[in-house]
Amino acid sequence: MTALAHVLGEAGPGVHIWNSDRPAAEIRAEAEEIAWRCVFVDCSHVHDKPQFLEECERSYRFPAYFGHNWDALADCLADLQWLPPPAPGSNGGILTIVENSTVFAFADLDTYSIALEVWEEAAEAWRRIGVPFTVLLRSGQ
Repeated sequence: MTALAHVLGEAGPGVHIWNSDRPAAEIRAEAEEIAWRCVFVDCSHVHDKPQFLEECERSYRFPAYFGHNWDALADCLADLQWLPPPAPGSNGGILTIVENSTVFAFADLDTYSIALEVWEEAAEAWRRIGVPFTVLLRSGQ
């Protein structure tokens, strides 16, 4: 079992703090190896809701119709059809690594809290169809 697979198994679907300084390239490669789709959301310059939604749009490669509001974020996270799906028959899922999460949290705690709720709701939606959706929050390098 890979180190990332162990972390994902221990954490389970949902939103979790992950104290790791592993390089992004290493995480991406290991996620691919275990058939997980991996998205990095960099919050190093996120200080409010519009910046967060723009970062999500860029990171998840949302379609042009993304509405830049909480409902649109929830809808897109529950869909993600534009990302390659986990391999059929694999135990893969969808992994989001949130880099520099504390920058966002300290800048706008209310918006940050709503973002976490939206990710938790997405994890629940994916759980209902049998696909793990995990968000790992990293404070910064």
